[in-house]
Amino acid sequence: MGDPEDKFPPVGVPEEFDESTSVMAPFSAGSFFGDRFRIDEALGTGGMGAVFRATDLLSDEPVALKVLLKTRQDGEARQRFAREAEILSKLSHPGIVGIRGFGHAQGRVPWLAMEFVDGRSLGERIRKGPPLDVDELAPILRGLCEALHTAHNAGVVHRDLKPENVILVEREGALTGVKVIDFGLSRLDESKKLTKTGTLLGTPRYMAPEQIASIKSSSPRSDIYALGVLLFEALTGHSPFTASDQGQLLGAILQGRIDRIGQHRQGLPPEFDAVVRRAMDKDPDQRFQTPLELASAFEEAAGIRSSQISFSKAPPAQKGRSRATMYGTVVVAGLVAGVLAAALTYWLVR
Repeated sequence: MGDPEDKFPPVGVPEEFDESTSVMAPFSAGSFFGDRFRIDEALGTGGMGAVFRATDLLSDEPVALKVLLKTRQDGEARQRFAREAEILSKLSHPGIVGIRGFGHAQGRVPWLAMEFVDGRSLGERIRKGPPLDVDELAPILRGLCEALHTAHNAGVVHRDLKPENVILVEREGALTGVKVIDFGLSRLDESKKLTKTGTLLGTPRYMAPEQIASIKSSSPRSDIYALGVLLFEALTGHSPFTASDQGQLLGAILQGRIDRIGQHRQGLPPEFDAVVRRAMDKDPDQRFQTPLELASAFEEAAGIRSSQISFSKAPPAQKGRSRATMYGTVVVAGLVAGVLAAALTYWLVR
């Protein structure tokens, strides 16, 4: 099956930003934004915002600067944008992208500055192939699960967990960690409900059955389901669902029709299939109840002790060294997925 939600528009300066906005046009390299940031590069645009690589003039550090598009500055979009900032401010973990600031330019245009991360997305690694070896995947999964466990303990459900939202942090070509990004669709337990009835939020292929049936049913175990899909794809390079269109995909998810790992990759112990299928059980009560429980089950299936798991060691970062990142592109992929989800919502409720 094709992966339409993984496609996003080419990088460039968004047409939304023209001289009729309160933002400095044309957002070209060297221009300034909000009296705080120097724009270095436009990374891309999506359904809700644009992302730029910028320099924070207060700290002289690079940041990923996310700006809400003019056409999406309605009340709900602004609240969701502010919620992402609120959620990131509550989370402190080396595996979760850090927040550097949140505000409004000229009091009107919302912006969110986040940690600028070296590396590429897990989604890019999976697409590039070959499927990940167990030794390569184990530290990635452990780091991801530890970060997600921290979020869940803080009352945060990600709701859009997928390979594109997991950054493999690299230094001098060595994998040194992971970062979970894009909390734009996340839910905070203490926050009021923003999602309208009948609205489908998230990337369909990674959504749990209860999340498709009702966004109000999302829980930490919905993220566990997404982890199961992610794990299957990392091990095989394929989706766990045999479907040629979105209708068949939703049917497979709701009915629990999941491929077996052996259909796409031979030679892996059957215990891996058991781990994936439990994570993706239709009944949330039958899934692993925490991300750490899933990580431990995977490590047991692989015959690896958690104490043996570590990322590669790399030379220390050089001050002032030039950086390259996939962060902005990944955020844009998530934003565009929101547009596709909206279209799918129309298809479901029409």
